[in-house]
Amino acid sequence: MSISITSRAAWGARAWNGSPARVSLSQRTEFFVHWFGGVPGNPTGAALAREVERLHMNGNGWAGVGYNWIVDQDGNIFEGRGWDLQGAHCPGHNVSGFGVLIAVGKGGAKASAKALSAARGLYDEACRKTGRTLAKRGHRDGIATECPGPDLYAWVKNGMPAEKPATPKPAPKPKPKKYEPFPGAAFFKRAPRSAIVTAMGKRLVAEGCSAYVSGPGPQWTEADRKSYAKWQRKLGFTGADADGYPGKTSWDKLRVPEV
Repeated sequence: MSISITSRAAWGARAWNGSPARVSLSQRTEFFVHWFGGVPGNPTGAALAREVERLHMNGNGWAGVGYNWIVDQDGNIFEGRGWDLQGAHCPGHNVSGFGVLIAVGKGGAKASAKALSAARGLYDEACRKTGRTLAKRGHRDGIATECPGPDLYAWVKNGMPAEKPATPKPAPKPKPKKYEPFPGAAFFKRAPRSAIVTAMGKRLVAEGCSAYVSGPGPQWTEADRKSYAKWQRKLGFTGADADGYPGKTSWDKLRVPEV
């Protein structure tokens, strides 16, 4: 998957407190996953990156964010040490290992599918850039710690699978409309009482061929005949072909819904 990383300048990072050492891609062999520890106050957006920065600079006295990247619950990626600076995320592994923080903590929400997908995207890009398959690590693989918590650690040990977004179900195809088959000319000449007559009358009204004072209703009346004659004339029929009694050609064109 393609990844987009929000730069330090874009999320409002403070200037480095010192100069983190540079590390070449050829020195990278590992990829570490971390959690926040406690529940982050800002699980999404640039405020998350600034929250981590405050903890690392004000609390730990570090040069800046110690992770190479921070991933929020919406799957946004924020630059920390980036691709070429030494991290401060796992003693003994800050040169060999990239470190990514996923914005979850003990007692809080689990990592979202978007967050996991973004972290996996970073891993794949790191492998591409270094030209090798990096070892997948949880923080606890480097030092004795609970980090990255049981759920993220199990995810790492399972190969860091990226959850694919659910494929939306295709909208059901609309059922083809069914129309009332022509019941025969004799049917109407018997002055029937039928739901077919009502459905026919509604279509005649919709086509602007109404001679109804009230209705239409189920009983065939002179108003139905006069209305149908209007429809026949609208279609271009004349004389005996426009006598108001339905024929198959005009009926099929009227498209009376099935009843």
